[in-house]
Amino acid sequence: MAYIGNIPAEAYTNTVKDSFNGTGSATAFTLSQPTVTNDVRVVVENVVQDPTVAYSVSGTTLTFTSAPPSGTANIYVVHLGAAVMTAIPPSEIADATTFASSVTVQGAFTSQGIDDNANSTAITIDSSENVLVGTTDPLVGSGSGSNTQGIALSSGSYGGYLTTSRQDNPTASFNRKGTSGGIVDLRHDGSTVGTIGSRNGESLMIGSTYGTEAHLNFGNGAVFPVTNSGIVKDSQITLGASTARFKDLYLSGGVFLGGTGSANKLTDYEFGTFEYNIVGSTSGGWTKRTGYTQGTYVKIGSTVTIQLRFESTSKGSPSGTYVQITGFPFTNLVSAGAANNQVQIAMNFRGNNQPSDCSGSYGVMNNNTTVMSLFVRRTNSAFSFDPISPSDVPGNCEGGVQMTYITA
Repeated sequence: MAYIGNIPAEAYTNTVKDSFNGTGSATAFTLSQPTVTNDVRVVVENVVQDPTVAYSVSGTTLTFTSAPPSGTANIYVVHLGAAVMTAIPPSEIADATTFASSVTVQGAFTSQGIDDNANSTAITIDSSENVLVGTTDPLVGSGSGSNTQGIALSSGSYGGYLTTSRQDNPTASFNRKGTSGGIVDLRHDGSTVGTIGSRNGESLMIGSTYGTEAHLNFGNGAVFPVTNSGIVKDSQITLGASTARFKDLYLSGGVFLGGTGSANKLTDYEFGTFEYNIVGSTSGGWTKRTGYTQGTYVKIGSTVTIQLRFESTSKGSPSGTYVQITGFPFTNLVSAGAANNQVQIAMNFRGNNQPSDCSGSYGVMNNNTTVMSLFVRRTNSAFSFDPISPSDVPGNCEGGVQMTYITA
């Protein structure tokens, strides 16, 4: 190939320097390469010598007019002729250099860059091609290494794995500027399956874009469903499934079912037992049979349903106008306008001396009480209620109550 100007160098160039020890008597010294008198600079005891006057050169022989003094390396010769071509690079390249092709280094070297031979380990690339920042452990904070802080982008045996670890502080920060929306996209095989983002610049959104997208918005004391762009999705997202149910749900407030009005709010569900007693309305009572000492109840919102089977074995001189059952778990609350502000229910009661014109036993629970008084219903012209008095009931009596009433 033809060139304009100098032919590009294909090798490094070095300036040659020879050093000698003076003896005080020797005048001839052998140079490392042939030259001529005016192509070298000769220095003796740090004094530059005058060519042709103080010395002469023929081939590789340097001859002094008079013998230099004795000393160690007190004579040196710098060859000023053409530079010597060599394949060995100089010990240092002081200026910025660009290599047009690959460079092969034989032997160890220390670089100023980011690799496993660098003279700094703040950022390194180890022999497994793991990029490590502030650590030497590719599983920083989670692997077997001792480093607890740093960043590792693994390419070797942990290929494509990013690990960050930091003491007592967040390990990463992602900032979206401008409009609301996704901040981090989560992908599988190149397709986005979920996002983490911001809604209105003040709340967190997290969810899936697969199929019918479902995101939850967290912020301002509430969690509710939204789209990936933050639009509220009212009455569209299902929580759980028929074969993928949640186990328990703990609430301190209420649940709105079928609507958002106060009438749709379920505030309470409770199931339990209660201890009842059969007493005279003034004093005394009956001894309950073992195994029949409790009733059960279910409370849904303000509605209470009672189931009670009672039996007695004896009585202890009860007195008063009525036989009563006490200990109901919640106060009766009768709505305004109800007859006599009472709850009246038919019940099964055996053991009392009922009149011949009795059509059955009834319990009456007055407003704001937890006590039921027992009556019989007469079949006379007035269909009157007559109280069951303690004297009407023997020691052995039994009965049952199943009723529903409203409480506060």
